[in-house]
Amino acid sequence: MKGEAAGRSLIVSSTASLAALHALLSVMPGVWRRWSIVLEALEGFVAGPTGGAAAAFAGALVGRALKPDAFMVENFFGFAEGVGALGAGLMAKGRWRHVALLYIVLLGAFLVHPVARIVPLWTLWDIYLAFTVLVASGLLFKGLFNRGDPKGLTLRVGVTAFIAVELDVLFRIFMLIPLGLYRLYPIPLELMPEIFIAGAFTTPLEAGYTVAISSVIGPAVLMALNKSGIRWPIT
Repeated sequence: MKGEAAGRSLIVSSTASLAALHALLSVMPGVWRRWSIVLEALEGFVAGPTGGAAAAFAGALVGRALKPDAFMVENFFGFAEGVGALGAGLMAKGRWRHVALLYIVLLGAFLVHPVARIVPLWTLWDIYLAFTVLVASGLLFKGLFNRGDPKGLTLRVGVTAFIAVELDVLFRIFMLIPLGLYRLYPIPLELMPEIFIAGAFTTPLEAGYTVAISSVIGPAVLMALNKSGIRWPIT
């Protein structure tokens, strides 16, 4: 019983700590988006898919309550950070096929939507690349997602961070187009191609610095947890 209580306490404390850090980073101005996106991979690795998603959702909610976006509709996109952390948590457990299924469903929903006909599909090149890296890593380099293998942790965290942040982007696109949030923007539909073209250049830069930061901080935190006897993901 004591062991179970200690386990529950660890889950709650770790999730709460990650949520607080996520909220703190969320109120800090990022390059284009909030700095909280750099935490998604670590949330998934430490707290797992359930705890990581919960921490990201809660942190994004608190962050946007403290510092709302200029357009009210943009606050809803904070949910995508939870989806990114969910993807990272699944990958931390070696469940890359579940993440691939998420990519397929979300991307498919966008591609069959009428608005997708006016959007240059090449602008999603970074999402296509992330999906390719995900499938290739899962099929060809299975050890990369083997949670029991301490080797290559930096590469593993970096790849996961890239796939998680692009899943975040893909879910934002899903919310914008298939879920219809674009109707709430004070922006003419005719400008949608220009918005996606701009995103084709800014989004990969966001992914780049997210991967760089995650690859440095993530392995250090995970190794510290190993030394303290804490197995991750916790959930």
